[in-house]
Amino acid sequence: MVERNDPGRAGVKAGRVVGLLTAVVVIASLHEGRDSFYRMMDVLLGAAGVEAGLAVSALFWANAVLAGVARYAICYVVGSLVGVLYDWLDRPSLPVLVAVVLVVGVVDGLFAVVDTASVAVGVAYVLAWLCYVPAFVRLFDPDADERSGPVRLGDS
Repeated sequence: MVERNDPGRAGVKAGRVVGLLTAVVVIASLHEGRDSFYRMMDVLLGAAGVEAGLAVSALFWANAVLAGVARYAICYVVGSLVGVLYDWLDRPSLPVLVAVVLVVGVVDGLFAVVDTASVAVGVAYVLAWLCYVPAFVRLFDPDADERSGPVRLGDS
């Protein structure tokens, strides 16, 4: 197949980069606060008469992995939408792309600060979103062939 010059496709791939980075951040931030999770679950399970033990640890790691997967999926979708917006704006200059990504990153970072009560996590999200720009620029080729479909013999 011909690699098309589709900003949406480049946005998906750049969003995956951001998704991986923010997934690492969310798992690290959850790992940092795991003691409070363990205490809370011990109290809740103790009130129900259940012995905590290994189940709490498994529950914590399942929660952390699901949070990482959710971050990856959110960034995947939002990255695609940023690519589509870039195309809808008639492929503007790089500063416009940086401004759009910065707005997305700041909003995501603010939600992270509210959720985690940690400015460092919010800043990490913004920095992760800024990694979108070089990934997008590397993946998107505005001069690429726009044909749709497979390459045929004799086509160049």
